[in-house]
Amino acid sequence: MEDSWFIKKIYDLATHHFHKWYGLVSALLLLVVVSLLVYRLIPTGEVPFIKYGIGVIILGAVTLLGWAFHVWKYPKRSRTRLGVAISIQVEDLEVYKFLQKDFLVPFKNKITELNLPFDFLVLKNHHAEKVETLEDARKVLKKTRAHFCIWGSIKKRKNAPAGEKYLFSLRGIVVHKPIQEVQKVLLRKEFDALLPNTLVFEEHLQFEIFEFRANQAVAALDYITGRAALLSGDFNTAIRLHESLFNAVQSGQQYPISKEALKNLLSLEYDQKASFEFFNPNAGNAYVESVRKSLQYNQYNYGALLKKAIVEFDGGNGDPQTALNTIKEAKQRAPNGAYHWLYSKAFLHFWMEQYNDAIQSCEKLKEKSYGGEEITVQEVTKFNEDLLKKFNKPQLYYWLGFVSVVKSKNISLADRYFQNFIEKANDSMNDLKTRAESYISGIKKEIGY
Repeated sequence: MEDSWFIKKIYDLATHHFHKWYGLVSALLLLVVVSLLVYRLIPTGEVPFIKYGIGVIILGAVTLLGWAFHVWKYPKRSRTRLGVAISIQVEDLEVYKFLQKDFLVPFKNKITELNLPFDFLVLKNHHAEKVETLEDARKVLKKTRAHFCIWGSIKKRKNAPAGEKYLFSLRGIVVHKPIQEVQKVLLRKEFDALLPNTLVFEEHLQFEIFEFRANQAVAALDYITGRAALLSGDFNTAIRLHESLFNAVQSGQQYPISKEALKNLLSLEYDQKASFEFFNPNAGNAYVESVRKSLQYNQYNYGALLKKAIVEFDGGNGDPQTALNTIKEAKQRAPNGAYHWLYSKAFLHFWMEQYNDAIQSCEKLKEKSYGGEEITVQEVTKFNEDLLKKFNKPQLYYWLGFVSVVKSKNISLADRYFQNFIEKANDSMNDLKTRAESYISGIKKEIGY
């Protein structure tokens, strides 16, 4: 009877606490006990005890290796996909079955339905028990190579007024490149809104709550990972994630994110994609489709309207008046303090030989400035220099000279542009020539030549 109790005890320890050192000891003891019992059943002398003992030792070594693998091995994502690590601790096997059936399986199925590029990495319960803080979650991300970690617990709260209740807590963290502190705060607020920390529910509601939590988790996984990707400059991943979620919401599936929020995000992401493609020669004309998609999601996207005008201008082969009309629309949609549109307006007036309007825009540019304007100046310079290689438009030399002296403060470069303009200008540009000569005179005084 005592032997039976002892075997049952070490069996329970070995099966329920295998990740602990005493679980390993119990497993080895159980192996020895069972091996001895089996050896008794073997006819005497048929198997030498020493050989049998060696076999048991080998099994013990295998058990030790299995224990080490079980205790220290974490699942890892593949190199070609993103990864989501799930670390939810439970108190007993019964609750784990509910978690598996009503949360983990639906969660994984929704990832598959949305065609999200995530490896699904579920941590063992003894690993999940160690994850309580953000720092713990960061360690999980490092060990699993995942991009997103959801961690929490499901606990029973007995003796509640309405009977047995559960507390289901979830938190999340996402990997992203270094971003500004204000962006981190905003991302955290969005995260908390999508994935509330703790829900309390009665036992008979467990299926509905687990399904609800699965929806929350999938939405947070998709939306926040996409947001982090966008903040890190990975617009392709952001588009892939958010477009899947948008299509699901569009089809009537219930997720805690509005369709309008997703449309605005996708418009921004396609706008960023278009910016990259425009300045990447290998992308060809891909930016045209990206601009179209951006405006499809939000017809008032300021950046996309600026790029639409570039598409309409078509490298000098399109309709500059149509492009100018689009720039006027962009002006109406410009954020406070944004004056990129004014560069486009001035350029188009120069191109269409509307010099009085062009000069008026230049005068306004003297008074305006905004963050990141130096990037606009670089883009304007490259764009116009490329055009001058293909078209005889001397007035663009004046425009480049103006930008160089007023915005870049590069007077030697401005002098070269103005000299080129005077050399190539025709009689219709006399007013511009006078202005160019005035700028050159000022440059001479400044540098003394």
